[in-house]
Amino acid sequence: MGPETTKATASESLAFDLLASGNVAGAVAAITSAMQAEPALEHLAQLCKRAYRELKSVPAMTAVAWEAIRFGLKCAEASPDSETAVRLETRVRGIAYNTSANCWPGWGDAVEISPTDIAQGLKFAERNYELVVNLGLGGKEIGGAHWLVGALLLASGQSSAAAPQFLQAEKAFEAAQLPAYTAMAHGYTALAYKILPESRDKGAKSLAATLQTLRAMESKDAHFFADQLVTAERIFSV
Repeated sequence: MGPETTKATASESLAFDLLASGNVAGAVAAITSAMQAEPALEHLAQLCKRAYRELKSVPAMTAVAWEAIRFGLKCAEASPDSETAVRLETRVRGIAYNTSANCWPGWGDAVEISPTDIAQGLKFAERNYELVVNLGLGGKEIGGAHWLVGALLLASGQSSAAAPQFLQAEKAFEAAQLPAYTAMAHGYTALAYKILPESRDKGAKSLAATLQTLRAMESKDAHFFADQLVTAERIFSV
């Protein structure tokens, strides 16, 4: 282990201790002051993960994530070359996506997620979508961006607004020739309709059919999506 690696590990350890004590600014500074922008973003991303997995604190995770996004975009803007800027923006997008996903209670994780956390998650999902568009990404990424916005809208009780996002995700996944992802997005559209009183029966039938389709696919992704849809249905259905 070289001196730079040792220094980075020590900085991340210090940052986690500071975050655990409630000092978000100190935690972020412990990382950003100790290394260059790209490795700093990687360590900030890890700090977000540890806030969720070890501290089980969504507010701590989101606080670090916003600081990481601001730091990353500022560094990208100041970058002397476009390739570095794109790498930084891409990493920022990953932080926005993962943070938003961890604000979604539909996973069924043993982490308390409040309405305020869900509202924050929607903001991260919207930022992720903006970055996907700015980076010119398509296919799986744009489909995932639409799905994520829909998922957070669903969690916030806005099923009628979530359904069009899931439909857009389905179209993007279909265009990218990702059948398991296409069926998954269709399943979430069905779940959104099932939650709405005026389309409950139609949504329930469509969801049941989609679950059968996913389980019939010889794909680990498809089976994971089916199980996740069942969990989401249990959490969000009324």
